[in-house]
Amino acid sequence: MKKYMIVLLLAVILFSIRNCFHQPKTFTLDKWTYIQVDSSRTKWGDYEEPDWLRYFGLDMKDINGDNYQDILAGRYIYRNSTDETLRNWVRIDLGKNVDGMLFVDVDRDEFSDIIAEALPAVYWLEAQDVQGNTWKAVKIGEIPRTDHINGQGFKTAQVIAGGKEEILLAAKDGIYCLAIPQNPENEAWQIGCIAETASDEGIGTGDIDGDHDIDIAAGDFPENGEEPVKLVWWENPGDVSGLWETHLAGITEHAVDRVEIADINGDAKPDIIITEERWPGEEPDSHLFWFEAPRNPKSGDWIRHLVVQQYSMNNLDVDDMDRDGDSDIVTNEHKGLTYKLQIWENDGKGNFTEHLIDTGKESHLGTQLSDLDGDGDTDIISAAWDHYKYLHVWRNDAVVKK
Repeated sequence: MKKYMIVLLLAVILFSIRNCFHQPKTFTLDKWTYIQVDSSRTKWGDYEEPDWLRYFGLDMKDINGDNYQDILAGRYIYRNSTDETLRNWVRIDLGKNVDGMLFVDVDRDEFSDIIAEALPAVYWLEAQDVQGNTWKAVKIGEIPRTDHINGQGFKTAQVIAGGKEEILLAAKDGIYCLAIPQNPENEAWQIGCIAETASDEGIGTGDIDGDHDIDIAAGDFPENGEEPVKLVWWENPGDVSGLWETHLAGITEHAVDRVEIADINGDAKPDIIITEERWPGEEPDSHLFWFEAPRNPKSGDWIRHLVVQQYSMNNLDVDDMDRDGDSDIVTNEHKGLTYKLQIWENDGKGNFTEHLIDTGKESHLGTQLSDLDGDGDTDIISAAWDHYKYLHVWRNDAVVKK
């Protein structure tokens, strides 16, 4: 018996030692370096009407295989200089007044591809060299022009099982899905509306009903309503040949702007996170909400939770910023005097603590997350609207928590 107890004690000690060496590394959230990538960006209106219009697109990808992420923002590519400080960028003009929205691997060759808008026209742009110095534009179809010419919602997702990811674009009368053909140069692209009446703002993607395909969520307009204050999700039927079934998730106070889908409270059910837009945005009455998914997301009541009320937040992204196993929220004020950039740290149950990262840099469709320098933590990228000439990066200098 004594020998057995000794063996058991040794096993417990060895297990404890093993756990000590295999604890997941969590990062701090308080060490950031601001980098001004550009201060001379042009706007859409510098080239054609309306003269007030800016660009919306923002995405990141390593376009030349050097293991550093490059930035697409409107009509510009910003090529990372392979300097891990992220202080040196090469700006490349796409050569056409289009709003570059997304990096998408269209034809699976060594040259990068972009999906861009000059609505009603949608373009596929392909780099003509590995470095992305020049680009060729091919019109692939049309979707309805918005009040801002181009749409503000754009995502890629594996909507149809197998093959290449599909492209989701918000337009005047809903969300359109573009399916890339097998031979994109010689075959017509399938383009169809799948979410009629959805706003032309942000799109969230995720498997909301747990049936192993990708659903979408966005703002929608109530009957005779002027603002998209309905938060709706559309159920994926497995194809994009027609409209998807609509399910109401909740009602907001003001217009739904950015939308993301993630498990916020650790119950393995995808929740929906949104920011509200306020225009002209003179009061701090915009809300960051998360909507808690019920047991049955099709028929149950979603519970609305407030994270913060402040100036208009036209920015949103979600990621495990501190690597502690839950989803944190990143946003930036688009209006007001302070322009607060914030990480809302999740305790794993949907309770949030604010980390103020920076102030004074206005953002619009920003706070997008990517590991630009390949060091294992997540950096923040933002474009601006009122101060449209600027493109911002905050380099994450996180250290491992002790």
